Amino acid sequence: MDLNTDIMKRIFITILSAAALLTACEEFQPVFTGKYENPEEQYIYTDEDFGGKFTSIADLKKMYVNAPVKVKGRCVIKGQVTTSDQVGNLYKSLYIQDETAGIEIKIGKNGLYNEYKLGQWIYVDCTDLTVGDYNGMINLGYEDPTKEYETSYLEHAYIIDNHVFKGEYDEPVQPVEVSEADLLKDVNMGRLVTIKNLKYGYVDSYGLNQIFILAYIDPNGDRKDYTNNCIFVDDSWSQPADRSLWVDTWACSEAKWKEYLYSGIFDNVEVAGGTVADFKNPDGTYNIGSMAYSVSQYFTMGKSGVQVRSSGYARFADTKIPAEVLDGTATVSFTGILTKYKGESQFTLIDLDGVKKADGTNWY
Repeated sequence: MDLNTDIMKRIFITILSAAALLTACEEFQPVFTGKYENPEEQYIYTDEDFGGKFTSIADLKKMYVNAPVKVKGRCVIKGQVTTSDQVGNLYKSLYIQDETAGIEIKIGKNGLYNEYKLGQWIYVDCTDLTVGDYNGMINLGYEDPTKEYETSYLEHAYIIDNHVFKGEYDEPVQPVEVSEADLLKDVNMGRLVTIKNLKYGYVDSYGLNQIFILAYIDPNGDRKDYTNNCIFVDDSWSQPADRSLWVDTWACSEAKWKEYLYSGIFDNVEVAGGTVADFKNPDGTYNIGSMAYSVSQYFTMGKSGVQVRSSGYARFADTKIPAEVLDGTATVSFTGILTKYKGESQFTLIDLDGVKKADGTNWY
C-alpha cells in the first residue's frame, strides 16, 4: 500500500466515524433551551354565559316520574360541588347542590377532585341527558344503551365537555344539620348534611342489623346470580361473641376480606344452597375469590336506622371503627352525603374528617 492510498483510507475512516457520531447524536434530541408557550388559561363560566336563567335542581328531579326521562329543550342547572373522590369512597360521580336540593352527576372519570373542587360552581346543560333513579335516589347521567340501569356515565370527553362547565371557586358548602325526622325527606336527599349522636347497631323488627356485605363466590362470575354466586352477610348473621373477630372496619380491601374470610367468622353464612363452610378445603383455604368489598355498618339515630356504606376501595376501608363506638359507650356524628336505598336511610362519607365525637372533635 503506498502512502497516498494509506492517507485516503484514513480520511475515509474518519469521515465514516464522524457520520456515525452525528447519527448517534440524532438519536438523542438536542437539549431544548427555549421556552414553551404558556398553556391557555382555562375559561371560567359565569351565569351570563347561560343567560342567567336556570332550572333548580329540585325542579330537575321532579321531572322523574316512575321512569327515566330524557331532558328535552333548554335546561341548565347550577350548583356547588359538595364531594371529593380523592380518598376513593365515591366512584366516577360527584354531587352538586343549590339552595333547593342536591343531585349526583354521573361523570365517568376517576380523579374528579383534580378538576372539580369543593365549593366550585358547576353548570350542567341537561339537554339530552337522562334523569334516572337508582333504588330511590334520583341522579343525572347519560341514557344507558344496555337498559340495565336507568342512567349510565358520561364516559366520553366530548360528551362531558359539552354538558359540564366549570365555574368560579367559592367557599365550600356548609353542611345542614338534620334531625331524625328529616332523614328521609326528599329535600335532603343528595345534600351535604351532618347527623349527630348516633349509636352503633340497629335493632328492627327483623332482629339485629349490624352489618351488610354483598360478596361474590367468583368475582368474575355473574354478579346478578344471587342464588349461586352471591354471599349476603346481612341481618341473618350476627357478629361473633368474640369481639376480636368482629368486622370492625368501615369497609374491607381485598386483603382484609381474605383475612375476615379465613378467620372463619362467615362459615355459617348461607350461600348457594349451603354455607360458606361448604367452600372450605381440608387445608383451610376457600374456593371463594378475593376482592375489595363495600360494607354497610348500621347505626341508630333515635329509633331510626342509618346505614353508613363505605367502599372497599376507599383509602380508609380497613380503618377500624373506634372501640368506644363499637361497644356503645360513645356516640358518633357524621358529615357527608345523605341518601336512601330502597326506602332506608343511607349515608356516604367523603372522608374520615366527617367522623366526629359528640363534642365535635375528630376520632381520627
